[in-house]
Amino acid sequence: MGWFRANIRGFFFYLSLVVGLFTFVPPWFFYCVIFRKQELFANVGKPFFKIIFPIFGVKVKVEGSLPEKSQACFMLCNHQSFIDVPVILYKIFPVAFLAKKSLFRIPYFGQMLAYTNSIPIVRGDPNANSDLQDKIKHRISQNFPLLAFPEGTRSKDGELLPFKNGIFRIIKKSGVPVFPVTIIGAHKILPKKGIALYPGEIKIIPHRIITAEEIEKLTYEELRDTVREEIKSSLL
Repeated sequence: MGWFRANIRGFFFYLSLVVGLFTFVPPWFFYCVIFRKQELFANVGKPFFKIIFPIFGVKVKVEGSLPEKSQACFMLCNHQSFIDVPVILYKIFPVAFLAKKSLFRIPYFGQMLAYTNSIPIVRGDPNANSDLQDKIKHRISQNFPLLAFPEGTRSKDGELLPFKNGIFRIIKKSGVPVFPVTIIGAHKILPKKGIALYPGEIKIIPHRIITAEEIEKLTYEELRDTVREEIKSSLL
């Protein structure tokens, strides 16, 4: 019975996301476009998820101090669940994303991604991403954080997966600060397989920002290992 209820709960959670995407978001989107409030658009997640999460029994708690939004940085986070992104948009601060290029081709959704200045990436083709570090540096210079998941995919059981090297090579070349973040418990709330959603608590653990000056002294492998150890330290 618990499994059945979780699947019903998950179905309505996903349905609420779709309904919100096509009813709650569009007026905000067009308001921001018309009045040139680009940065304001990314804040749409906060009021929306403040309503949605309690309805489905999801609690989100930040343990630690978040940096000021003015400290624009590249956020790197472990990836446990589809719900990770909503959790970050709700409790941390608005971010742009490194996202698969194919997502930008989706009607309406792709336009919203582009409007937040999210950056498309092509997986498996380094030549296609040759100017990525310049785009990252420019975006952060505009005082707006970026987010990526260095594991590259969601963990099935919450265990931290190996980190991909590519993102750290790019960050090293970009010369931007890095903000490691650990998410705990998301895989229990919304597992990778199926649509079941279980009520419970998700914790966000912010770590110290690794400055551009510190990163300059590290190899990309050392940077990768440093970030991984920071994120892993809160999962033990």
